[in-house]
Amino acid sequence: MKKTWDAACKATRSYWNSKWYMPSVLAVSCISAVFDIDLIGMFVLAALAIVMLVLCDDMMSLVCPIFCIFLSSIEFYRDYSVLTDYMWYAIVPFAAALIFNLVYYRTPFVKGRFFYPQLAVSVALSLGGLFCIPAKQYFSPSALYFTVGSGFFMLFVYCLTISRLKAYKRSYDRVERLARAVFAAGLLAAFLVFEFYIDNAEEFLRKGTFLFFKPRNYVSSVLMMAIPMSCIYIKRNNLNIISMLFMYVGMLLTGSRSGLLFGTLALALSVAFVYITNKKSRRLYNVLLIIAAIPVVYAAVKVLPELYAARMANGFFNEGDATRIKFIKFGISDFLAYPIFGIGVGNLAHFEIFKAYTPGSIVYFHNIVIQVMASLGVVGIAAYLWNFCARVKMFWENRKNETLIFAISYLAILLMSFTNPGMFCPFPEGALIVLMLSVAEVKFAKQ
Repeated sequence: MKKTWDAACKATRSYWNSKWYMPSVLAVSCISAVFDIDLIGMFVLAALAIVMLVLCDDMMSLVCPIFCIFLSSIEFYRDYSVLTDYMWYAIVPFAAALIFNLVYYRTPFVKGRFFYPQLAVSVALSLGGLFCIPAKQYFSPSALYFTVGSGFFMLFVYCLTISRLKAYKRSYDRVERLARAVFAAGLLAAFLVFEFYIDNAEEFLRKGTFLFFKPRNYVSSVLMMAIPMSCIYIKRNNLNIISMLFMYVGMLLTGSRSGLLFGTLALALSVAFVYITNKKSRRLYNVLLIIAAIPVVYAAVKVLPELYAARMANGFFNEGDATRIKFIKFGISDFLAYPIFGIGVGNLAHFEIFKAYTPGSIVYFHNIVIQVMASLGVVGIAAYLWNFCARVKMFWENRKNETLIFAISYLAILLMSFTNPGMFCPFPEGALIVLMLSVAEVKFAKQ
């Protein structure tokens, strides 16, 4: 029995460390999307994650399949509640496998430098809406997903990740491995956008503008975090510039204005990173920049304004932005009315004007500052500010190594959070940032 167990563990770890792991996960997601069997693909990846939990001590192996599961779920973006009939078939065995993993592969507990800032955020989220929010709204599944998911569960993810990273020595570079997982997820996100346009090619050609892609901001958030991961691959082989552009074009096709603005910034910073750090190819980059200059200017002046015409009826803004202005006003008034703990993350007080609401979601203020102020009050402001300063400090200390690509991703999703939920979403954005911080923290500690 022990020989069989050891053989299974060895085979699983070999698969995880092979060059085929990420591509196979990506292939499952792409095939399931093409044949419209997304739910089956999600269960296949959930089964893979469960196997990895049981037979492998490396929690990094979960990043790619779980990330791809969340991306595949955009098929149900209009109503996530339909997944509740099926998700328990994956959640229960996953939870059991996770418990087994925590016990069998247990390691000494490590707090890490972000323990107390994240603990403060967790407490603030839990206290949000105290004396204000109705109990039914506070304990609703969607509200708990955001309060617990971004709070104490994220603290658990951080502690588990940092403890495992410091306990086990790996033969691979962790920055590169995490970047590879996010890179694969970014390719999937772009693929899903292109698949959407292929399915609706006739309408796209008839209208001549971007089509209505409902999860545009969610997918754009993923892509702007994935684009910087291309930098590591480009330093190996310049042909990977194509992959970076594939993700960027996919992000543009979502029709997200925030993606256009902040994603372009992420691309520019990523290009600058590659140009500065990859000195041996600088001559090639100079040629490519000169060749690309005219097409880029033409696209920015002529093509993009026409494609984004429906999204920018009045300059960069459209009529729907009036709702965002209302949310700022409501957020400030909510903060003044409940300045200590706010109105709570799951509060549906402004449900009637939140046009983007979908079942299984919460009411967003579309601005992380207003969201924290209104939902969590002064307690939340202090906690999030502490957490933010701790993160910026760590990235600044790591500014001279390859973990700078994580800082670019963090900056992009932070800016996205000023117009959309962004990193206020626990998964995948919030968890991914925690993983990046944990890997960077360990990397910095070794230097």
